[in-house]
Amino acid sequence: MPLAHTPQPFACLPLRLVIAACLAAGLSGISMATDPPGGPLPGTGRAPGAASGAGPAAGSPAATAAGVDFDALLKHLGEKAAVYHTLAMRFVCIETIHNSDEPNGDRRFDYMYIEAEEQRYKPYRQKHTGKPGRGVEEAALRLEFPDSYSWTLMFLPDRQHLFHFKYVGQEWFSLRLAHVIEFVASLPFTRGQTIYEWSGRVWVDAENYNFLKVEAEPGNQADRLQLELKSYRQAPRFLIFPMGRKPRGARYNITFLNEFQKLSLPDQAEFRSYTLDLEGGQEWESALNLRYTGYQFFNVDVKDKFLK
Repeated sequence: MPLAHTPQPFACLPLRLVIAACLAAGLSGISMATDPPGGPLPGTGRAPGAASGAGPAAGSPAATAAGVDFDALLKHLGEKAAVYHTLAMRFVCIETIHNSDEPNGDRRFDYMYIEAEEQRYKPYRQKHTGKPGRGVEEAALRLEFPDSYSWTLMFLPDRQHLFHFKYVGQEWFSLRLAHVIEFVASLPFTRGQTIYEWSGRVWVDAENYNFLKVEAEPGNQADRLQLELKSYRQAPRFLIFPMGRKPRGARYNITFLNEFQKLSLPDQAEFRSYTLDLEGGQEWESALNLRYTGYQFFNVDVKDKFLK
């Protein structure tokens, strides 16, 4: 089902001018990663200067599923997903991409979303120059995984049926108590560019239902790798070396630790690819790291729901 599309105030302008206007005016610009002096960030429970990965028994179970009404939780998550949807095409940020195969070749883009497509938000990139009005045309970049913000579509009420959800329990993450939910993809893995082709776990804030972290891998990857490993082991050999193709897998992690008012937004994503050796051990191939900074917002009304 297509997402409802709300006309944006800059829809009639060239996208390069939209980004330049936002960067030049600094509309609603907020530094997202720094704690304010003298106290914790509102609604985060994090003390100034605390490491994001630290916390009481970080990553360890803090509670069981007992006492959690999962249906009610999914309803709350659906409401929060709708809030995320209202912000999807109201910001521009700087995306920095680091490829392990090109350690000195980081690329920076002005990054925003321009359309709500049927299964994702459509991203727009232009090379970041640091000079508003002097950006270049859209940068074509094909990635093997979904864009980070599209994960917020997962819990929209009309999309929840596209996943099989299972409540796992509660854990501490980044000094926040989080619900941990397992999800299984409903669509076969093809290009990997929609969230509905991936399976994994999602961490959501137990207090305000914000996204905190997603860990995912291609749907049915474990079964596929077992079949490919069997074929690889049976392939013809030259001396002791198999001539077949090594099984290839991937992992994808995203954290949502940028904060805007009472919402958490993507700050970092990492995609890693690996192959399996004859023993089934993983051999890392490459890693792609994406960081999101310098969020600036436009058409944001102080009466909007996510500010309350």
